[in-house]
Amino acid sequence: MGEFTEDEDGAAKNNAARTPASEEVSESYAAPEPDSGTISESEALDHVEVLDHADDADLPFRHTRPYFEWERDRGNRVDDTAALVRQTSYPAYEVDLRPKRLASGLIAFNDLDPHKIAPYNRLAISLISAAASRKLKRVLIASAQYGDGRTTVTLNLAAALARARQRVLVVESDFLRPSAMRLLGIDSAMGLAEAVADGLAPSKAMVWLQPIGFNLLPTCAQVENSAELLASPYFEVMLRNLSPEFDFILFDSAPLLAAADARLLERHTDATLLVIRQGGASTNQMAKAVALLDEDRLLGAVLNHVES
Repeated sequence: MGEFTEDEDGAAKNNAARTPASEEVSESYAAPEPDSGTISESEALDHVEVLDHADDADLPFRHTRPYFEWERDRGNRVDDTAALVRQTSYPAYEVDLRPKRLASGLIAFNDLDPHKIAPYNRLAISLISAAASRKLKRVLIASAQYGDGRTTVTLNLAAALARARQRVLVVESDFLRPSAMRLLGIDSAMGLAEAVADGLAPSKAMVWLQPIGFNLLPTCAQVENSAELLASPYFEVMLRNLSPEFDFILFDSAPLLAAADARLLERHTDATLLVIRQGGASTNQMAKAVALLDEDRLLGAVLNHVES
């Protein structure tokens, strides 16, 4: 796979062909209620708001597509035994993203500037094409250090894959400085660490993000025992049960030079995508970071914040 770049406005670039324009707006279906009971107020955003005088920019996105057929028709395609297993990845609750709460770098979450989101579309198509010819489902998104834009690239890529009708899960596995929920402008009462610690199904912490249409397994706060979590048998079993439900699972890991988590995550992933910020890490630092990875599993690189 070729090298991808990102311009100063946050858009990744490569030399692949353009992808078709995003699909037209339609109404969405409500996510099914989980079997475990009602959702507490701390687990979901409050949708009961006074909207008479609200700024339109702070209202939820219009839904871009119906709830995926793989969710709506799952009962018609699997027997009862398989359904019990697959139920472990059923998202606990749904959140409507608000444009004003999104970080400015999340450019792939709308169609306002097709030129800027096209590189992410091309990156998504490259992943889809690679997955068709080799085992490629779980992708580790890595960087040498903080500030390279790794989480932003991960979320933008997830949005582009979802627009291409891929079933996507983002696992926030940066346990030092988790930032996905902050960038998305959402909150959650439970995350990956809590689910693993309590032996709960991942659905208890999973968030279905609308209208983009992908799932997030967040990390709520810094986790001190990240190595213990990533090496736990439960984490491996959880991923094994999640895998059949998704076309792609993206892991946003802590920087290579900040923690050893990425090396542990390589055991659970099929390939690695390296995010590099132009003018960020030195040549020596990059050499040390790359040396920590299995180069045979290195899928490609995203060159971020390129000056035009």
